[in-house]
Amino acid sequence: MIRSEIFISTFLLAGCATAAVTPAPVASVPAPRVEISGADVVVRPDAGIYDITWTTSAAAAPVDIFVTSDPSGDVGEARQIADDDTDGKFELSAPESEERLYFLLVPENGEAVRIASRLLPLEGGRNFRDLGGYETTNGQHVKWGRLFRSGTMTGLTDKDYEYLSSLGIATIVDFRTSEERAAEPTKWRAGDISYETFPDPAEDDANPLAAVFASPDVKPEDVRAMMTHLYSEILEQQTPAYRVLFHDLTDDNAPLVFNCSAGKDRTGVGAALILSVLGVPRDAVVADYALSEKLVDYSAEFQLGADGEASQDDNSPYAYLRRLPPELVAPLMRSDPAYIEAVLDRIDQDYGSVEAFVREELDVSVEDLAHIRRNLLED
Repeated sequence: MIRSEIFISTFLLAGCATAAVTPAPVASVPAPRVEISGADVVVRPDAGIYDITWTTSAAAAPVDIFVTSDPSGDVGEARQIADDDTDGKFELSAPESEERLYFLLVPENGEAVRIASRLLPLEGGRNFRDLGGYETTNGQHVKWGRLFRSGTMTGLTDKDYEYLSSLGIATIVDFRTSEERAAEPTKWRAGDISYETFPDPAEDDANPLAAVFASPDVKPEDVRAMMTHLYSEILEQQTPAYRVLFHDLTDDNAPLVFNCSAGKDRTGVGAALILSVLGVPRDAVVADYALSEKLVDYSAEFQLGADGEASQDDNSPYAYLRRLPPELVAPLMRSDPAYIEAVLDRIDQDYGSVEAFVREELDVSVEDLAHIRRNLLED
């Protein structure tokens, strides 16, 4: 009996041991998708160096980097410059490049992200930048190389025009007055373009900004409040010009540049209208507007002539700025988010949405808007 019990126990243990070593089927687990965010390119023009940075959703996820001069080029048409980069930064030296460069960041298990330097690396440009790359609420992106915003272009150099000639710019929409254009003319020489200007807005004897500066007790916050108010006037004053701008987009007269003098006020409102109807979230629209003062030292810009020397020309459109205390000029030089927020708030209040304003006041139909989105957005 004892031997039987030992035999049975041994047999059962052996059976259990045999069963334990039989591997169970293991279900395959797909690798998590890697997303790239915060990708950016900053150019150091003097050195010809492109500093590329990004963040991945998975720490140290490998990323391949490709470069192309085609704003819509894919990986198969681009040149690979980095393989399995994991530190979130890459430096490309391309001092001899006269073309605009676009970069494709491709994670090992994820979708490619296309980026470029937002500010064009120009010697004599003022706030000349690309509106591409912004993501819309439905996950699309504004195409690079189709829409550019700028300030005055009178200072562009021969080297700048060599760079710009590769962009295929077809249209310039200039919001400036005849006086501004005469003082700082645009002498475009980067290919044939349609150059559109507009009659000067009707003069208003009541100049609220002049009235503010005439007050002996004027403070910077008074100037800021008046600038916030004046942005609504920009919307009304420039409606005929914005109508032409949107009709150019409807007719696909792009690549297109629209500009004023500083490239932040009249141009800033125009950019906000375009980005909004393309579906870019409001916080990104406001951030694009606010970017101007981070890229341009306007106090220095408006104290200098086009040749970079201190200008004492009393006939300059900006001569009055030199006669004002710097602390009062500062609010004029800012791209304060409150300024563009005031315009967007007024549009929402009066029309319900930017799209409704564009349809009603700029004569853009639903079909036109759909056409603009097809032309300017990519998946």
